[in-house]
Formats: sequence, C-alpha cells, structure tokens
Amino acid sequence: MDKVSKLNVSGLRGIWPESLSEKIVADYVSAFARFVKKTDGWRILIGRDGRASGSLIRDIVIRTLATEGMEITDGGILPTPTVIFSARLPTQTGEMKFDGAVIITASHNPIEYNGLKFVNKKGLFADENEVREIESLRLPNTPRPDIKVREIVHDNTLISQHIKTIIEKIPVSAVRTRHFKVVADPVNASGCFATPELLRELGCENFIINGEPTGVFARPPEPLPVNLGDLAQAVLKNKADIGFAQDPDADRLVVVDEKGQVLSEEFTLALAVESVLSKTHGDVVINLSTSRVIDDIAEKYGGRVWRTKVGEANVVQGILEHKAIVGGEGNGGVIYPEINLARDSLVGMALILDLLAKHPPAQAGRKTVSEIVADFPRYFTRKEKLQFKGETEALYQTFLKKFPQAKSNMLDGLRLDFSDKSWLHIRPSNTEPVLRLIGEAPDQSTLDRLFADAGTLVT
Repeated sequence: MDKVSKLNVSGLRGIWPESLSEKIVADYVSAFARFVKKTDGWRILIGRDGRASGSLIRDIVIRTLATEGMEITDGGILPTPTVIFSARLPTQTGEMKFDGAVIITASHNPIEYNGLKFVNKKGLFADENEVREIESLRLPNTPRPDIKVREIVHDNTLISQHIKTIIEKIPVSAVRTRHFKVVADPVNASGCFATPELLRELGCENFIINGEPTGVFARPPEPLPVNLGDLAQAVLKNKADIGFAQDPDADRLVVVDEKGQVLSEEFTLALAVESVLSKTHGDVVINLSTSRVIDDIAEKYGGRVWRTKVGEANVVQGILEHKAIVGGEGNGGVIYPEINLARDSLVGMALILDLLAKHPPAQAGRKTVSEIVADFPRYFTRKEKLQFKGETEALYQTFLKKFPQAKSNMLDGLRLDFSDKSWLHIRPSNTEPVLRLIGEAPDQSTLDRLFADAGTLVT
C-alpha cells in the first residue's frame, strides 16, 4: 500500500513534517483557493482540531490563502462538525457566509499526524469529482507580494451558534428534566470547549476527563474500547447514566453505558437512528461497512436503508440524493441533516440523551442505556487492518472464488453478503496505508470462520 500523502474524500493526512510537509500543505491549499475562485468565491473559514502542530500548519494555510487573495476567518480550535455547520451559515441577506473552509485535522490518527480537509461552497466536504479537480489545480505554490493581504477575522462565536441550533432542532425539554449524570472524554482536543457547553445547556451534571485543550492526547486518539478504560472507570466512580468519548476533531462518538461497559462504536449510530426514527419515520443512509442492526431498526419503523461507499462525503451525498432523515457510519459517526451535513458527535450526544429521556418505562423506571441496547438484534462484529502489497483487484477475484455462494457488491472494494445475514467487506483505507477487513455475523463461530477463511487469502 502506498504511504505517500494523497488527497481523497476523507481529506489529506500525513506525519508532520515528513509525509505532510510545509510544501505539501501550501501546494494543496493553493490548489483549493484556485478551486474556490473558479466559482467567484473568496471567503474562507479555518478551523483546527487542537494538535500541537496545528498552529504551525494554520500559519501556512493563512499565508497561502492570503497570497491567493482570500478573505480569511479563523475560528481557532473547533470541532470539525462545527466548521461544517458554520460553513453553511447565512448572512443577513440570505447568502452563504463562506465560500469554503479548510479544516486542519488528522481526525483519529496518532498525534504525530496532521492533515487537511476541504469544504466546498455548499458547505459540504469535497466529493470525489471535486477532489480530482483540486488535484488538477495543484501547482508549486509561489508567494505573490503584489496581492494585498486582507484583514483576518477571528470568530469565537461559532461553537455557541452550533449548540444553539442543536438545542432548537432537537426538543430537549425531557432531557433537561432528567438532569443526567454524564462523563465525557474529549481527548484534550477540539471537543474540550464544545462538549461541556452542550452538556450544560442540556441540564446535565457533567464530569470531564482529558478536558484540557493541550493537543497532547492523554490516551490513543481513536475512541476504541481498548482506549477508553479511564472513561469506563469514571462512569462507575461518578455513578453516571452514560459516558461519551470523542476523537480529536469531535466528529466521532463512542458510548459507555451505566455499567461502565464501552459499547461498540456501531451502537452509537444505532442509538441515534432509534432516537430519530422513533419520532419521525423515514429513510436512512449508511456506508457498506456499517452494521446490519441499522437495517433492523429501519425495518421496524418502515424505513429503507441505502448504502454508499465508505467516506463521510459519500454518505452525505446519499442522504441528499435519497432525502434520508438520518445516516452515518459505523465508526461512531452520526449525520442528522436537520442540523448538520457531517458526522457530528455533539448532535449524537443530544439525540442519544433524548432517546434515554423519552424511552418507554421499564419495571423500575425508564430504561438505561444497557437495557435499550439489549433490545437491539445481536450481531458479532470484527474489524482488522491488514498489510497488503499486491493488487487489490486480483485479491477481490480470489475472494469471489473462495466464497461463490455470497452476493457480491463492488461499489467500494468488495462486500460479500451471505444468506445467514453475515457479511465481509474488504477495501483500501481512505486514511491509512492498509486494507480494512470488516465482518459481521449473528454468532461468534460464524464470524471467526469467515475471518479465518479470509485470512488465508491476504498475504
């Protein structure tokens, strides 16, 4: 697998300042500025996830955009979903406030990484066609002293505007009456400001760990169960109703139940979809690697599930195309288009707390998180990263020959669906130089057998 930084729908990521160097940043930002100017745009919003290298990269981004004659608003340390939300804010005349945005983030990647994400004039992540266009405009960046540098605007109101809209769009009166105890872990990054503010607005008694925005992560940044032991212990210690973990740019969310059990990230989206569909029936859009539990929830409420290629931009396109009322990805990414056209951990928290507040009473009061999850159909899931140096197309053909009884889908890599509701999905990662193998089955033995068979094919 190629380790050179390359722009795709998940952005551009690399190790700073090696595979993501000052020159690479300047060249791509300059190309993005040219892309924006092709539609007569000039107003750009910048946000970053709080990594230590982010301030250095921000300076390069600002200098490059200024060279291209852009009008720049610096939002400082912001959750990625807040940047997307803000990019769609209207002016007093009703037009979009910004013509694009640059987000400095490597999302869940380790601390030595950083990266860039580009947001188009519609307030959406650049899609596959736009990524190709930005690549085509990439030329060596040359400073132009003849360009007058516009004044840089600093806006510290964007998080509050985002949270105000969440409170307005998700009826939270029931949440406020419950005064939930919530423990949150924003991993010393962009959620450190937004998450406590949201929980206060929701009337929660909140306990924050890893809440200092140092950019030095107190745990591995990906919110996986193996990394969230401290959060689980804090939930038990504080007798909390629920725990929430974010990744550094606060687009992904993982839940810890009241027993201190870290739930699979697949259940984040399941809880959010249950929250939305239990109130308003409609369709759902998810990617090919997301759990079948979403299909089961949608079927219960008469909705249809549409699947897309992996990648937030692809899911958002699907939501718009199919007029879905909720969607997301099984990595803990909740997309609720009523508020935001991006994975949004803040929206996810509000939806899940709303579900917890309004869920029908059980024998001893309202249901807990663990009791709600216990009502979901049970599947066993496994996710692996594989090193592979061969040709992926040839590998897919090997899989097809090994599993001739499966229904195949080659929209994004290869997905194989079996008659017993088990499935496998293998594809190149958008964010790391690896292959991802994801599978699910109604029982552990079937899942283990599928992965054992698949493992013999990847060498």
